[in-house]
Amino acid sequence: MPQKPPRYETIIFDLDGTLFVGDKVIPGAPEAIAVLQEHFTCRFLSNNGERTGASLATRLNAMGFEVAAEELISSADLVVKFLEETQPGARVLVRASDELAQALKSSHFRIVEGGTADFVVIGVDRGLTRDKMVIALRSLLEGAQLVATNSDPTYPASDGQRPAAGAYVGIFRGMGYEPVRFCGKPDPRAVQSALRRWGIVDPSTCLFVGDNLRTDIAAARAVGADSALVLTGVSGSTDARADDLCPTYVVEDIGALPDELAGARPGIQGCDEAMCCTNARKEM
Repeated sequence: MPQKPPRYETIIFDLDGTLFVGDKVIPGAPEAIAVLQEHFTCRFLSNNGERTGASLATRLNAMGFEVAAEELISSADLVVKFLEETQPGARVLVRASDELAQALKSSHFRIVEGGTADFVVIGVDRGLTRDKMVIALRSLLEGAQLVATNSDPTYPASDGQRPAAGAYVGIFRGMGYEPVRFCGKPDPRAVQSALRRWGIVDPSTCLFVGDNLRTDIAAARAVGADSALVLTGVSGSTDARADDLCPTYVVEDIGALPDELAGARPGIQGCDEAMCCTNARKEM
């Protein structure tokens, strides 16, 4: 693989739909990541709000990737970080995963189940019931602020699309409550928080790689970075042609990315340049 394009120092990868779908690794993904790790600093930013970055790194390593815990940040981690910066030690009612609740508890937040809360955290709650919604509603009525792991409506699983955090957020929107913060892509505050944790000062030196135009590609645009769409998850080639969130590159899967970057043309900077989308979509 030739010398890396000078404007990219770091590649930031999504997980679900990009490196794996459900429990199945996308063919060639571990090998492609290994090649790219030889030439770029590689980091991983996931909208998975059910698991921490350390937990997801363990999962990736079991799938054949080589990822250190500090190289991976999830939206669950960003919820903890946001609350630490906003109100350390706050009372938090969690309507998300047990793992996120435990991460908050480990960071010295008081996890409550009813009564007065400072924050209600909403994400994918596989055990959500009407009674749990009533308790959360009453906390919000008493002044708690709503915080969401992310706004994804669905995520790709082995058996097809499944409801993601955005679906649960919709329940609370239906009751009249909008989150004060989304802690995942494409919220630029969330993305910048992750970049700061990695010591990345200039987002324009990064390439974001993901399968979802509305999260991964939009996140890149929000912070001024280039992006690559892979066609193995949420967004397809038809979406990429029709959408105004034009990625810098479009590739069939992550395995094609090393060759695409090896032949990258320095003149392609973004959608404001003539023929950008035509050039970027040559793989479709």
